[in-house]
Amino acid sequence: MVDSAQLSQYLKNQSFVAFDTETTGMWAPSNRIVELGAVRFTLGDEETTTFQQLINPGQLIPPEVIAIHGITDQMVAEAPVVGTVLQDFADFCGPDTILIAHNAPFDISFVACELSRNNLAAGKNRIMDTVDIFHRLYPGLPSYSLLSLVEHFGIASSQQHRALEDAIFVMKLIKHASPMLSGIESSDDLANRFTIYSMDDGRPVQVSLPESYAAMQEAADDSRPIQISYRSNNRTNSTRVIRIKEIYRLGTRYYLNAYCERAGADRTFRLDRIEQYDVLADN
Repeated sequence: MVDSAQLSQYLKNQSFVAFDTETTGMWAPSNRIVELGAVRFTLGDEETTTFQQLINPGQLIPPEVIAIHGITDQMVAEAPVVGTVLQDFADFCGPDTILIAHNAPFDISFVACELSRNNLAAGKNRIMDTVDIFHRLYPGLPSYSLLSLVEHFGIASSQQHRALEDAIFVMKLIKHASPMLSGIESSDDLANRFTIYSMDDGRPVQVSLPESYAAMQEAADDSRPIQISYRSNNRTNSTRVIRIKEIYRLGTRYYLNAYCERAGADRTFRLDRIEQYDVLADN
């Protein structure tokens, strides 16, 4: 339990909501949320309330994603749609809580896109990121993944990649770090120490490609195939043929939502990971 004597009155008075999403893929404009989990808590108090809901995404969950979180199409077939769940989640959070997520921009982007699709307003809650927090408070750790952090601090030794469990991990990490939050006496102090987000930060902007990618933009406009050499997350290169459907910018990065012939489905590609491309003749 957190020693409340170490906390400022400002932090004692704050209610926090740690939250997490599980999704059908990595790119919010084309993928969907399949589970939303959250835990509401205060520092220095063991009492918590939880929120957990499976969501029918209206699209199939790829097998490689099921292998990560274990949520199947059958499990979500009778689940409510996301608009209903987001309204319930907003009621659970309330307007004044501070939200926290691990790699918050990812979860924010999914919630923000789902809010936009359902014509729902984004709340004004401040949102913090445990990746940012732990980089600042504990510099030099070998990894800042959620599993690495909970292992490092003795919180857990495994991760099931389910929304509520991960949200509880986030809460436990924040409670562990709370003695390091001395000197935070106001919302301004909090913003000066850490990066603060809002749900509106997660709305991607549909754009055109930079001038240096004029040939790719022309191919996208004409729905022509493009062969790309693509560097994946694990730094391996693969050759793929894609047809670009949409181009988005999130922050300073460009993303392509495209049909991938190799996958036989829509996939998302980061522009900066395309090391070479050739526009192909359309047969």
